[in-house]
Amino acid sequence: MGVVYLLLYIAGGGLLTLGVSHFLDDVMAGEPLWSAGRLLAIGAFLICLAGVLHAFVARRRDPRGAPAALPRMRARSFVLAGALWAVPILVGWVQFERFVDPIRMMPQLTVLGGLFLVFCVCTHVMANLRARVVATTMAVACVGLPLGLLGAALPIRHFNHHLSDVMTLQMDPITHADWSVTSRRDGVDMPPAPLDPHESLLAVAAAIGDARPIDVEAEIAAGRMRQLEDGTYVIVNPDGSESGLADAKAFDQQLDEADAADKRRAAEAQAARVAAWERELRQRKLGGRLFTRAPAD
Repeated sequence: MGVVYLLLYIAGGGLLTLGVSHFLDDVMAGEPLWSAGRLLAIGAFLICLAGVLHAFVARRRDPRGAPAALPRMRARSFVLAGALWAVPILVGWVQFERFVDPIRMMPQLTVLGGLFLVFCVCTHVMANLRARVVATTMAVACVGLPLGLLGAALPIRHFNHHLSDVMTLQMDPITHADWSVTSRRDGVDMPPAPLDPHESLLAVAAAIGDARPIDVEAEIAAGRMRQLEDGTYVIVNPDGSESGLADAKAFDQQLDEADAADKRRAAEAQAARVAAWERELRQRKLGGRLFTRAPAD
C-alpha cells in the first residue's frame, strides 16, 4: 500500500506541474484555460487520494501510537535547499548572458532543491499538526515538486526559445559513462511563400476574355473605325483622335510585361519574408537577456 500512495503522490505532483506549465502557456497565448484546469484538478485529486491512503496506512500500522515527529530544519538547511534550487538556474543564466552554446546545467539539483526547500518550511509550519507527516508529504507533492520541476524546465525553455541549446549533465554512477542530454533550441521556420496569384497575367487574360467580335463594316459606317491606305484599320475616338488596333505582337508584349510585373512582385514579397525571418532570428538570439538587447530595426 505504501508504494501505491507514493506513486499517487508522484503522479499527482507531476500532473500539477504540467497543469501549471500549461496554464502559463495558455495565459501567455490568450487561449482557454480548460485543459490546464483539468490537469490541475486531476493532480490535486490524486494527491488528496494519496493523502487519505497514507493516513489510513499510518493509522493501521500504529492505531494508538503518537504521530511521528518531524525534526525542525535549521537555517543551514534552508540555505542549502535554496542553493540547490537557485544555483543551477543562476549558473545557466550566466552562460546564457555570455552566449555560451550549449549551456551546461544540472536541473536535477533544482528539482531536489525545490523538494527540500518545501520540506524545510513544512517542518516549522506543520510541526503542531497531528497528521504532520501526511500533511508535509502532501505539501511537498503539491508545492515542492512543481517548484523543482518548473524551476528546472522554465529556464531551459526560455534558453531554447532564444536559440540556445542546453546540455543536462549526467553520468552513469557505476561506469562513469556520459549520459548528458541536450535540449535543442526551438526552430524558427521561415513562413512559406503564398500561392502567387499572377495578378497582372490574370488581368490581361480577363481583358482577352471580355473581348467581343467587331463588325468592321458597321463600325466604319458608324464612323468609329476607318481603313487606312495600307489596308490597316484604326479606331476613331470620340475626340477625333485615332488609335491603332492591337495585333499579335502587341499582345505578346503585354503578356511579357505582365509576367515581368508578377515576377518582380513575387521577388519583392520573398525578400520581405526573408528579411522578416532574419529579423526574427536576430531578435530571438539576442533577446531574453538582462544585459543584452536586440537591436532596434
